[in-house]
Amino acid sequence: MPIDDEILRRARKSDRAAVETVAAECYPTIHRVAHALTGDPVLAQRVLRVVLHHGVRVMPNWRKGIIPENWFYHHTLLTARQTRRRPPPPDRDLLVTAGPSTEPAYAAFIRALRTLPGQQMEAFVLHHGEKLNPRLLGVAMDCSTLAATNHLTAATTALQALAGENFDALTGAFERAYHNLTPPETVIHGTVRRQVGSLVWRRRVRRLIRRLILLAILAAIAYLVWRWHVQLLQWYHDLRARMTAAPPGPTTKP
Repeated sequence: MPIDDEILRRARKSDRAAVETVAAECYPTIHRVAHALTGDPVLAQRVLRVVLHHGVRVMPNWRKGIIPENWFYHHTLLTARQTRRRPPPPDRDLLVTAGPSTEPAYAAFIRALRTLPGQQMEAFVLHHGEKLNPRLLGVAMDCSTLAATNHLTAATTALQALAGENFDALTGAFERAYHNLTPPETVIHGTVRRQVGSLVWRRRVRRLIRRLILLAILAAIAYLVWRWHVQLLQWYHDLRARMTAAPPGPTTKP
């Protein structure tokens, strides 16, 4: 559901409860996208940590009116691109192990999905998994709506050629597997509270340290001014006297 503007305003102020609310609302999306795109639980957890950390760090810089879920779609996809390696073995691919079907045809369908060019796979996963329309696909994938549509069309054409009349059934199985990647509520709130709490605490400590350093610098300047104020005043008066001294008059010949 849309996140309340007041919650977003407080989150941009680094209010811990508000930051946790935003992160918890978006965490299921991050979790599904990371696990579906990588297919590997270890890589997916790495993506989750990076994206959540980055989101909390830049949240104070979010512009007014931002849609947090779109931000997390985009950055989860970009991080997964950087993390993704070779496709996982079919018997350990999360889209297979979380799937409702153990049929070889379904495993072959997922294997074919993994062999598509990266952006075609992303378009298919986000469209059929998250139900993103072409415009939001473009936002998430950092490309135009037309390019996103072309990637989705190419992926659909390739998979239809493989699956034939079973395409709709296998796509439906994929969608159910994708939905199964949604974490339980207890995992969402426990993970978000732990990670966000740690990140917000570290930010506050860093902010406190910066303020203490600034206060120390100001205190040192104040001490030096107090310690040398007599000399400084003397220098000031000498400089002022030289600057206000009357210039010598013109000389006359006898």
